[in-house]
Amino acid sequence: MRLPDLMATGWAEIWAHKMRSFLSFFAIAIGIATFFYTLSVLSQSYRRIGRTAEVAGKGRVETRTNHPLTVVQYKDLKERLPAGSSLAFTSDDYNVQEGWWNSLYHKGNQLVGATVYGILPSFKESDFVYRLEGRFINWQDVENKHRVIVLTVFPREVKKSKRRFWWDDVDEHIQKVKEYSEHHHLLHQQVVLNNQTFTVVGILHLPTENEDVRLSRNREWRPTLYIPYTTWYDLYPDENDKRPVDIRVVTGKESTAHTAGGTLTSYLRSQFGPNEKPEIEFFHEKIEERLKEARKSLNNMLFMGIIAMIAGGIGIMNVTMAVIFSRTKEIGIRRALGASRKDILFQFVVEAMLLGLCGAIAGMILGYLAVLHLAEDTSQMTFSWWVVAGSILIALVTSFLFALYPAWQAAKLKPVEALKNE
Repeated sequence: MRLPDLMATGWAEIWAHKMRSFLSFFAIAIGIATFFYTLSVLSQSYRRIGRTAEVAGKGRVETRTNHPLTVVQYKDLKERLPAGSSLAFTSDDYNVQEGWWNSLYHKGNQLVGATVYGILPSFKESDFVYRLEGRFINWQDVENKHRVIVLTVFPREVKKSKRRFWWDDVDEHIQKVKEYSEHHHLLHQQVVLNNQTFTVVGILHLPTENEDVRLSRNREWRPTLYIPYTTWYDLYPDENDKRPVDIRVVTGKESTAHTAGGTLTSYLRSQFGPNEKPEIEFFHEKIEERLKEARKSLNNMLFMGIIAMIAGGIGIMNVTMAVIFSRTKEIGIRRALGASRKDILFQFVVEAMLLGLCGAIAGMILGYLAVLHLAEDTSQMTFSWWVVAGSILIALVTSFLFALYPAWQAAKLKPVEALKNE
């Protein structure tokens, strides 16, 4: 028989025994749903991690020192790094609590308590996921210690954050900045921080939490203010020897990351003595850890999918054997009319694979619904063609393998013996 004839016969048999067919492909559908969900989420995780690595930059290396670093030291260190490297210093945050003497004011209104960072223009060269309104801090601001400030504004869609302390009204501060900035255009306006007047030269609009691909440790979790690196030390002179400096290098090549790490270590020791022991963090190692965690968290789901597929395969095998037993006389008639063993084999294998195809379609629908309701982030979820193709292929291969043995047994039946069967 030709393949279209085999498929027509198979569909007729499936339709004639709907309940039996449903029970046969149900386990296959559960297994495929599990695979579809797992592969879709894993694919999304890989894309997100890849985007995280992309915005961070290749060959990224981070460390910190408890000693303040000057702009002169910045230039000296930059010359020692691999050619084309980006170098950024960030003074560690200084928490400005609302109601204290160093709150942020605009036109006499106490605006917000925030986190203040002193940065260099090179801050923009890695993890810059913002929409910039106005301008960013430049080298002229740094060299002249300009009193300029860049504000961050959170999007409307912001999740409630956990309250670490009873006075830490993070969500209230976030909401206050959003509402105030919507009613008062703060760009180019003057604000007061630590009793000193600053000009708002830029506003950074943060992406939504789902769109923000940075690692959680690199995100802003409360209103944040960025001022020139040198201005920060002028603004908080008592903090010069208390706050560490974060150092970030992006070489542009993963192959030069370890060279940059060695340069950082040797330079900091040359500046602050042999007891300086900086902890060098390589960003690609963090990415590998994220990938490992993603695979590990989904391994259990894959295992459950494999178990369901095996159960479905066994169900198809049992049903195929029962069908063969009930149609033994039909097999004998077909053999007597000239059907070959290959025809008999193909007939039952095709019927089983059709059941597998039905299970794959039902399973993908279930898996799609599971993704929509169970996945943490569905806003950027896409369904790759290879996930669909892989799900169908797994179902077809499982059905084929488990139907092969009973189909082969049917093909081996002798026509005379089959015709005697009642």
